Amino acid sequence: MRKGALLVCILSQLLGCLVISCGNEQPTRTQEVIFEQLFVDPDTYNGKLISIEGFYFQGFEIQVITEKLEHSGYAEGHLVPKGRMVWIEGGIPEEVFDRLKQQQMLGPTERYGKVRITGQFDYGGKYGHLGGYDSQLVPFKVELLE
Repeated sequence: MRKGALLVCILSQLLGCLVISCGNEQPTRTQEVIFEQLFVDPDTYNGKLISIEGFYFQGFEIQVITEKLEHSGYAEGHLVPKGRMVWIEGGIPEEVFDRLKQQQMLGPTERYGKVRITGQFDYGGKYGHLGGYDSQLVPFKVELLE
């Protein structure tokens, strides 16, 4: 009987890595995706819990996860988001935000860093500043990566 209970416990812990429950809702499976998958067929992931790695960038009227950062050409070392982007609705936890790299151009301080965000992906509306994005991610968990 102890071996069976131990096996159930181990399997529950392993499944816990794949399953996240929110409040009283039934557990929902998290799908690991890359930007290519997300943008080739965004309807597949609409309304679903996903996990994606990329670069979080927050500045004046922008708060996104993007596939890459590039030099802006405006100032030495100044980076800006490039490539495919998803609006981050509601921001990220303060403990992660405070550990991001900082830079300043003409406006407010910008923050950026490599992250893994798990959250609900929404597609097909107008999201973000002035509705400039067709997708958003509502974060459930955010990890800062090296």
